[in-house]
Amino acid sequence: MAWWLLIPLVVIALFVLGIRSARAWRESIRGEFVAYLRREAPEFEVVAERDRDLDIRGADGGTGMLSLDRLYREGTHIPVGDTAGKEALFARFVSMLREGGKVASLDAEADRARVFPRLVPDAFFAGVPAREAGKAPVTLPSGVPGLSIALVLDSETSVAYLNRELLADLKLSPDEALAVAKENLGRSMDVGAVVRRAFADRSVNVVKGGDSYDAARLLLVPACLDEGEELAAAIPDRDTLVLTAAPANGDWSAMRKLAGTPAGDVLWPDPLLVRPSGIAPAPAATRT
Repeated sequence: MAWWLLIPLVVIALFVLGIRSARAWRESIRGEFVAYLRREAPEFEVVAERDRDLDIRGADGGTGMLSLDRLYREGTHIPVGDTAGKEALFARFVSMLREGGKVASLDAEADRARVFPRLVPDAFFAGVPAREAGKAPVTLPSGVPGLSIALVLDSETSVAYLNRELLADLKLSPDEALAVAKENLGRSMDVGAVVRRAFADRSVNVVKGGDSYDAARLLLVPACLDEGEELAAAIPDRDTLVLTAAPANGDWSAMRKLAGTPAGDVLWPDPLLVRPSGIAPAPAATRT
C-alpha cells in the first residue's frame, strides 16, 4: 500500500481515540451534575439523559431540554479534584433552571436572529411526554430518508424547538424559517473555506466548532459546491461534521467508519453524498 493511502487511516485512528477520551470525560461530569440535581434540586426530574443535553421535568409537570455545552466548556477550566469548583458550577446551572421558564411571546424582528437549524433522526421527538403533548416541533425534509431538519430558538443554556405557534409569533412559514436559520448559521463559520480545502488536497476535514450546530452546517454545504462537484460527508453526532472529496474509486469504507464512530449520541450512522442539488445517502452500490 502506498504511504499516502495510510494518511486517512491515521486521521481516523487519532479521531477515534480523541472522541473516546472526550466522551468519557463528559459522561463523568454529566453524572456528577445529575447526582447534584437529585440531591440539591429534587423539584427537577431528569427524564432523559443524552451526551449533550438533558430532558428535565419541572414541578409544574412541563418538560424542557437543558443543553450541557456550557457546563462542559466551563467544566474544562476546573482543576481535577476541585469538588468545590464543580459544585459552584452546578449551583449556577440550577439557579438558571429555577429562573428559566417556557418560551414567552416572541419579537418577530429581534428573535429571528436566534433561529437555527438542527438535523435530527425522525425518532428524536418520540418518547418524551412534553414533546408529544399537542405542540409538535416543526420538521422539514433533509433529502435523506429518516433524517429531518428541525428549527430551534437558541438561548444561552438551552434551545426550544419551534412549533407552528412560535413560528407564527416570528411571522415565518417553515420554509422561511429554514432560510433564516441557515443564514444565521452561515454567519458563524466559513463553511465554504472548508469545502474548498476538501477539494484542494482531498483531505479529511473535521468540523468541531463546539456550539452544538456542527452537524447542521452540512445544510450549508450544497450552496458552496459548483455544478458537478461532490463531497462525502459524515455526521456521526450533533457536534461533528466530516467533509472530504467523494471517493473516486467507490470505496466508502473509511467514511463508513467515521460515520459509525460518534463522539456523543448517535445522529446518523451512514455516510452521505453532497451535491449542489442537496444531500442524499451514499450510493448503495459504493458501500462495502
